[in-house]
Amino acid sequence: MSAADNLIDPDLIPAFGGPPHELFDAWRDSDPVHWNPPSASYRTRAPHVSLTKGFWVLTRYQDVVDVSRDQELFSSHEGSPVIWDFEPARLEEQRAGLMGMKPADHLAVKKLVMPPFAPGELAAFRPEIDRVARSIVDSVAGTGHCEFVFDVASRLPVYTFCKLLGVPDRLREKVFTLGNRAADTENAAFRDEADSARQGLFAIARDLAAEKRASPDGSMLSRLVHGEVDGEKLDDATVRMFFLTLSIAGHETTRSTAAHFVRLMHEHPDQYELLRSDVDRHLPNAIEEVLRHSPPVVKFRRTVMEDTEIGDQKVAKGDKIYLSYPAANRDPEVFADPHRFDITRENASRHLAFGTGPHFCLGARLARYQLRALLKEIVTRIPDIRPAGRMEMLKSIWFNAIVRMPVAFTAEG
Repeated sequence: MSAADNLIDPDLIPAFGGPPHELFDAWRDSDPVHWNPPSASYRTRAPHVSLTKGFWVLTRYQDVVDVSRDQELFSSHEGSPVIWDFEPARLEEQRAGLMGMKPADHLAVKKLVMPPFAPGELAAFRPEIDRVARSIVDSVAGTGHCEFVFDVASRLPVYTFCKLLGVPDRLREKVFTLGNRAADTENAAFRDEADSARQGLFAIARDLAAEKRASPDGSMLSRLVHGEVDGEKLDDATVRMFFLTLSIAGHETTRSTAAHFVRLMHEHPDQYELLRSDVDRHLPNAIEEVLRHSPPVVKFRRTVMEDTEIGDQKVAKGDKIYLSYPAANRDPEVFADPHRFDITRENASRHLAFGTGPHFCLGARLARYQLRALLKEIVTRIPDIRPAGRMEMLKSIWFNAIVRMPVAFTAEG
């Protein structure tokens, strides 16, 4: 294995123009539970964090599903859901987050915050999502060009998650900026700022939590601070980590999927022509195929709780498992001709872009609706939208994210 094949190299995704599917295909064929050693060149400046231990990479769809669904044998709590190695204080912080809790606590907290994502409440929120989607396209449609990622793709999910979480409009841009900085840990230009961004988000969470305790408003954050698990209020660390997680994940996946949608439709004009022939019919499945083909989240981690096997590979108690969603989404055992982009693919929705099992993304239904609302506005109003400049991808071991994509189109008259 060369240094260029190490999945903890943050330059790997930009170098490949996306996840390294050539590697995944080779590993899936001959080494589907692949050992990825630590990299001596990898550095993180986040305090009390390292990446000194290697991990097993799962590239088969069924292995990712089976491990994701078995929390007793493959824990997201023991070592956190993050591939990094944490010193005790930071590990406890990660365990306070929704994805790192013990299974019983995770289920209880999830029940507290699920109502806004339920079909009934989401249906009531849809007219507002539609309105904001129209206003976003209104803001650029007459110009003939824009920077798509931050002028268009990011705005709807940020607005939506702030409304649901209970973040006042005056703080929306600050939370958005800090969330992006907190996620950008591999970028040398911002690495020193990532921890200060996290602390900034924690401070906002603390202040907003105090406001919600004094004046409940039905928002997710209000439900969280007033809710109880086993008869006790949630501690401050849990509230902070929930806010941090939503500040990053609440917009990252939707933003990145919208950008990949525009890129893929430009790269596959036959598919775009088919989509435009009947937008209402083809758009929902086209979004599923974009999520399958180019999932925005690259991986999460599980920790082995007892010596066992995955396939024919022995894994030991304490070993780290890397769940590769891009690899699983192109497993030929599940998806025929998996590298082909096909918006009519019958089983596209079987993708794992939102995870599976207990940690399936609680905002998946909302994300799908946001994407339908925004992309329908784009396809019907500025249909010749196309990349028109250098596309920049995030240097990251976490996200398959486009962070800059200038686009051009015929200005709306």
